[in-house]
Amino acid sequence: MRIDIMIDIQTLGKQSNSTIFQISAIAFNIKTGETYSQFNECINIENDFVNADGSTLRWWLKTNPELLNKLINNGSEISEPDLIVNLYHWLNYHIENVGNENVFLWGNGMLFDNAIIKSHIKACGLEYPIFYRNDRDMRTLVELASIKSGIATEKEFRDKYFDKSKYEEHNAMDNVNFQIEVLHKAYEIIIG
Repeated sequence: MRIDIMIDIQTLGKQSNSTIFQISAIAFNIKTGETYSQFNECINIENDFVNADGSTLRWWLKTNPELLNKLINNGSEISEPDLIVNLYHWLNYHIENVGNENVFLWGNGMLFDNAIIKSHIKACGLEYPIFYRNDRDMRTLVELASIKSGIATEKEFRDKYFDKSKYEEHNAMDNVNFQIEVLHKAYEIIIG
């Protein structure tokens, strides 16, 4: 049995060691879009040294300061290392059930979510649990589905098939749900 997992993170920077303050993930079936279990946690930023960059903080303050405020003040008492360890255990739960080679971790881009998660897991002294061939890039699949559909861009593909207004943009859990919808549609188009 195969398990796909969509992940999304919210950070205070673009570097691999930037503070992650929210991680959301959902295990799902890429063929049906059915979801199985979810992970959604935020940290208490007072518990850690915060590694942020000015451009990301400025972006958050221009884009959605209310959401940033809600996420960093959500009452969670866990530290960033606790967040990473909790995600690690959640991923391993799925790996133990179906085997390492049958869990695929999807991110919305090659070098952000999955790469930063991998870096943080290793910084906690843990081994990255995802099999070396099983990191997946959603944007590549969506681009191929766009081309097959005769749609010029990823953005046009998303706009044509989905109503994003039901999701709160930049909330990692909403992003994960939206990304699963988009990925499932792209998969259907490519497979036929």
